[in-house]
Amino acid sequence: MTTVHFKRCFIALTIAAPLVLWGYYSRQLFFTRFTNNYMYGAPNVVLPALFDHENDNFDCRTTVLLNIAFPICLYTAETDDVVTAFLLRGRYHEKTEVIRFIQLLLSDRRVQFVDIGANVGLYSLPAARVTKVLAVEPNWHSISRLAKAVDLGAVSSNITMIHNAVSNVRAIFRMGVHPTNQGVAFLINTTKCIATPSNQTCNTLPTTRTILLNDLLPLMQSRTALLKVDVEGHEVNVFTDSSAGKFFDEIDIPLVFMEWELCKRHSADIVRRLLDFFYRRKYTAFDLKRSKLKKHYLQWPVNILFLKSTNIRF
Repeated sequence: MTTVHFKRCFIALTIAAPLVLWGYYSRQLFFTRFTNNYMYGAPNVVLPALFDHENDNFDCRTTVLLNIAFPICLYTAETDDVVTAFLLRGRYHEKTEVIRFIQLLLSDRRVQFVDIGANVGLYSLPAARVTKVLAVEPNWHSISRLAKAVDLGAVSSNITMIHNAVSNVRAIFRMGVHPTNQGVAFLINTTKCIATPSNQTCNTLPTTRTILLNDLLPLMQSRTALLKVDVEGHEVNVFTDSSAGKFFDEIDIPLVFMEWELCKRHSADIVRRLLDFFYRRKYTAFDLKRSKLKKHYLQWPVNILFLKSTNIRF
C-alpha cells in the first residue's frame, strides 16, 4: 500500500512540477523574449501578441492626434500627474513636438523612428501608424502599458519594443522613479532609491539590464532614422564613441531630439564628451524654434535638437 501511495505521489509531482515551472517561466517569458546572448548586449524584445490577460485592468483609452486614432494605456492620475493626468483632462503632453515628428515621418515613410525612453508611448504609438518604430523603455510598468496599447491597436507589425535601458556599459542596475511622475524613471547604483536626478523623492523599481545603442543595430529596419532620447540625464552615457559610434556610422540620423535640462548638470568634461560626439559628426545644436544655440550650454533650453542637415523642418 505504501509503495502504491509513493508511486501515486511521484507521478503527481512529475506532472505538477513542470506545470508549476511553466507557470512561473511563462509569466516571465510571455512578455519578454530573452536571447541566449544575455551578457552580450542582445536586447530584450517584448512580444505584445503574447500579452497576459491579467493586465486587462489597465485603463486604456482612445486618443486622436493629427486625425490618427490610437489606444494608449494609462496609470492613475495619483501615480502619474503628468502624462496620465494630462490625457485624463483631454490634453496631450508634448503635443507640439509629437506632431512635428509625425509630420516629418509622413513626409518620408521610409524613415524609421527610434524612441529611447518611450514611457507609455506618447511618441511611439502615433508614429507606429506612420512608419516602423523601435521603442526602448526600462520601466517594466510603463512598457507593459505600451505593449498592451500596441496589442489593442493591432500595430505590432510596425513597432519593436525593447525592455532595456541604454547606456555606455552592459550591466544590471536597479531603477528609481518619481512617485507621481512615471516618466521620471532612471538608473541607480544603490539598492534603494535615494533621490531623483533633480533631488526629489523617489521609489525603487525592479532591476533592468543596460545595452548599448550599438546593440540596437540588428533590429533596425531602415538605414535612415529620426531619434528621440529622454532618459533623465543619462543621455551623456548613451552617446559615447564606444557605445553609439557604430550606430551612427551605419544609420543616417539627420535629427536627434533630446531632453537637455538634466544633461547640463553633469560635470563639464562629461557634457563636453557628449557635445564632441555630435560636433565631430557635423551636428549643430538648435532650440525647438530652429534657432541655432550659440550661448553656453548651461543656458540651453529644456529640450534641444541636434541637426545634421539644416534642411530638416522640425
